[in-house]
Amino acid sequence: MIGRFGLDAPPIDDSLSQMVESHRSKTGQDYAAILFFGLWGTVDCSTEVRLYAAYRHLLANPEDGPAWLETSRTHLEAGDADKALSIVDELLRLDSPGLYPAVYLEDPEAHRAHILADSGRLDEALEEFDGIRRRHDDSPALYYAIGSILHEKEDFPAAAGAYAEALEALERFRLEALEEESGEDIPFDFAAVRAFIEDAERRAENRLPFAGARPIDLSALREE
Repeated sequence: MIGRFGLDAPPIDDSLSQMVESHRSKTGQDYAAILFFGLWGTVDCSTEVRLYAAYRHLLANPEDGPAWLETSRTHLEAGDADKALSIVDELLRLDSPGLYPAVYLEDPEAHRAHILADSGRLDEALEEFDGIRRRHDDSPALYYAIGSILHEKEDFPAAAGAYAEALEALERFRLEALEEESGEDIPFDFAAVRAFIEDAERRAENRLPFAGARPIDLSALREE
């Protein structure tokens, strides 16, 4: 078992281990960096390499919540939704203060909902998002995610409504950011994000199929 988690590290592939460890000895790259970015100076960002590094890192740092979430994402990318969900369920079971950041995109329940949606379990994902809304009711990313699932279910009016809520939340964030930054530039590309959501809203209003990415990149959005 890894720390307090009811999870075991997978068996180590000797050839993979030799390749990664040889790379580390030459570059000094640590396991966490390989998990998030792949091998420096190469094109190898494979899930096999990143998962090997993930568990080497987690064995030494079992309380690293963000690394656990990234490991879950990597399992999902590798096509193993069950393993991805098992990691998130352990995060939720432990529910330890400080184990993961209190922001929407790093909320384990939000991550779980995204995994369910990406696995085609759309109704279950919507149920999860309904609970999450109570904690993150002003998150543009949350309303966009809800809209994307409704859009994929071809509930076009409801999807358009969720996208409209995402745009309203995004505008509120823009105004708050301007106030906090005393008129300086907003710390993310507001116009690009707004255009992305507006395009999804137009597609829903015109009853066109969902054609976007569900977890919109709003990583720079700061939430209290």
